[in-house]
Parts: sequence; structure tokens; C-alpha cells
Amino acid sequence: MKEEANLFDYVYVLVKWRRLIGVSVLVVSALTAVVSLLLPQEWKSSTTLVPPEEEFDQMGLGMLLNNAMPLNIGGLGGQQPSAERLVTLIKSRRVLGAMVDRFGLVAEYGAAYREQAIDMLDDRVEEELGRDGTLKIEVRGATPEQAAQLANALAQELDAVNREYKQRQARALRAFLETRMTLVRGELEVGGQEMQHFQEAYGLVDLEAQTAAAVEVVKNVVLAQVEQEVKLGVLRQQLAVGHEERWLVETEVDELEKQLKILTGDVETSTDSTVTALHRQALGPPLQALPELGFQYTKLGLDLKVKEEIIRFLGTKLEEAKYKEALNTPTLQVLDEAVPPKFRSAPRRALMVLVGAACSLVLSVVLAFALESFGQAGDRHQQQLKAIRGLLRRDQ
Repeated sequence: MKEEANLFDYVYVLVKWRRLIGVSVLVVSALTAVVSLLLPQEWKSSTTLVPPEEEFDQMGLGMLLNNAMPLNIGGLGGQQPSAERLVTLIKSRRVLGAMVDRFGLVAEYGAAYREQAIDMLDDRVEEELGRDGTLKIEVRGATPEQAAQLANALAQELDAVNREYKQRQARALRAFLETRMTLVRGELEVGGQEMQHFQEAYGLVDLEAQTAAAVEVVKNVVLAQVEQEVKLGVLRQQLAVGHEERWLVETEVDELEKQLKILTGDVETSTDSTVTALHRQALGPPLQALPELGFQYTKLGLDLKVKEEIIRFLGTKLEEAKYKEALNTPTLQVLDEAVPPKFRSAPRRALMVLVGAACSLVLSVVLAFALESFGQAGDRHQQQLKAIRGLLRRDQ
């Protein structure tokens, strides 16, 4: 019964103060509607862009660029995703400033100066990077046509700036490659001169062929020496010491031994020897020096081959960089072009009126219960005052 009485009390209060509640809701709703009509209208239009695939990363220059290129252009290797770079560019003052100048937004926004208009346009531009790499640009304008034109113009300006950015990248890369090509060509020329001096100093032309020829000559000299030593051994048993034939064979054996030492490098060479001249011109250095000289010769030849491969590689990439620098095609693909919206984005008048009516209803109900509570408290106070006065009169 108590709960039922409380419920009737609540209904009684609402019915008693129904005019206050109704008038409050109507007045607030009307004021909200008037305010929503006075607020400037905004229209939102969007365009979706597909960023280009990074192409410099395919050039195989990542490590080279990061270690050697100046001006922090190592990003040419594609380290920064294209879509993230576009998000940075779209908020740049260059892109937004171009829109302010093109559409005369300083006067339209009532801005005091150009930078303020750029900030106001920045507040009206929203970008969203999709998981698939697409970039969605939303722009709010005073009219449907302006919103669509701003979105499309923003996409065009973004493409122009991104195209210029890529051309600057290619220009910097080309300059770096040209400098590197000049440096490597100089190193190749110095290496070629070192190889030439090395060959002239040691008589090297074809190390493999000269080594094979030297081994063959040594083999023949050893065979001839063995043959003459056998012959000399026989003659020593048959002829006296001063015999002419024995002396001739002994001389041949001594000369063969001398030439063998020259070929193997055991003694210094003689400029009067025919074998020595043949050795220097055709056979190259002595056999004992071949391992060390062969190592140095191979090292010099390997350095030359490496530099030649570097020049070939840099030449290919230089042509690619020149192509990229001269390329002037759109870098962004428009997936969805912005069109004038059919419904405004702000102000949302129906929502504003509903929210205002709901808030005024809650506040007026609270006010009604507060007034009822104060009224009941006043009645009790008056009854208590009458009782006090009656008691005082009775005492008199």
C-alpha cells in the first residue's frame, strides 16, 4: 500500500505540474529548433585514393642508400609506406594553403589572415587510412558542390605534391649515382694502372699460361740435366779430367743446373742468359715467387672485376633514376571520386531538437518534484506556527 501511495504521489506531482513540464519542453524544443536553423549548414563529401606501390625498393639500393646517401634520402628505398607519407602531406600547409588560395577561403571563413584559414580548413578535413592501404579523404563545405570540389581538388593537389616529391627523390638519387659512378670509375682507373705496373714489374701477362709454360720448361731442363749427368758419369769413367768431350759435357751440366736455379728462383738472374730473357718475356717470375705473386695478381684482378660489376650495376640504376626523374604521370589512382552529397552533415536539427526536449523534460520533472517538496515543507511549517501561537494564547 505504501508503494502504491508513493506511485500515486508521483503521478499527482506530475499531473499537478504538467503545465510547467509541458511549457518547458515546448519552449526548449522551440529554442533548439531556432538555434539549429541559425547555425551554418555543412555538407560532407569524400574521395578514396589508392596510393602507388613503392618502386625504389625494387632497385636493390636499400643498404647502399642508407649508408652513403646524404640529406636523409635513404627513404628512397621504400622504408616509409606511401599511404602514411600521403597522410603527412595532406595535412601540410602547402597542400591546404593551395586550397585556401584556390577557393578564396580566407574571405569565406572570415579569417583574419591566411594561416588562420589554413587551420580552419584543417579542422574540416579528415583522413582515414584503410587496412588495404587506401586513403579516404572527407571534407566539409558550406554547400554540397563546394564539399565535392574541395575533396577532388585536394586529391589533385596531393597528387601534384606527391609527384614532385618523387621527382625530387629521383633527382637526388640520380645525383648520388652519378657521383658514385665518377668515384668508382676513378678507382677502376687507379686499379688498372696498379695492375699494369704489377704486370710490367714481374713480367706477368697470363699467369695460368705462364705458370704452365714455366713448369714445362723446368721439366725439360731437369730431364736434360739428368741425361747429361748420366752421360757425364759414363765419360768420367772413360776419359781423363782434361779431355775436351768430358769438359764439354761438364759445362753443359753446370749451365743446366744454373738455369734450373734461375727458373726456380734460387739465385739472381743474369741479363746475358738466353734462357733468362725467355723466362722474363714468356715464362714470367721464378716458380718460388709464383704463389705470393699469384695471390697479389688474383687480388688485383678481383678488385678490378668487382669495380666493373659496380659500375655496371650503378649504370643500370642511373638510367632508372633518370627515367623516374623525367616521369610526370599521376601517382595516385582515384578509386571513388567525390560527388555532391544529398544530405547535410550538420547541423542535425532533428537530433538537436530531440536531445533538447529530452533534457528539458528531465530537468522540468526534477524541478517539479523540488517545488512540490518545498511546498509541502511550507505547509507543515505554517501548521506548526499556528500550533505554537495557540499554545501561547492558552498560557495567557
